[in-house]
Amino acid sequence: MNIIQKYIETMENRDYEGLAELFDCDGTLVDHCPNGTSQPEYHVYGKEAINMFFRNKFTFGKFCISEAEIIDERHAKFVANYSGYMVMAIATIRYTNEEGLIQKLSVRPK
Repeated sequence: MNIIQKYIETMENRDYEGLAELFDCDGTLVDHCPNGTSQPEYHVYGKEAINMFFRNKFTFGKFCISEAEIIDERHAKFVANYSGYMVMAIATIRYTNEEGLIQKLSVRPK
């Protein structure tokens, strides 16, 4: 299973610990989809911050994904649910480190 498949699996399962483990210790997740949902874009820096951010989002039901589809080894599309506001999104792994961990991942509206 490649890194984008693992990313989708952890997101679908709301596994914030597993999600954080996919990132480099200084990894970055930038999510542009909330723009227009009365929420700010997400810019989350570092493995620990990613863990805590998604722990809160998943635990309190503020974020989930559905209908995920792998496009290729660096891209996937899915429906993102931001507190009831649905957006078709594309996740792109921009950079990985030598160990294959994510250094930068961005999510944009499709």
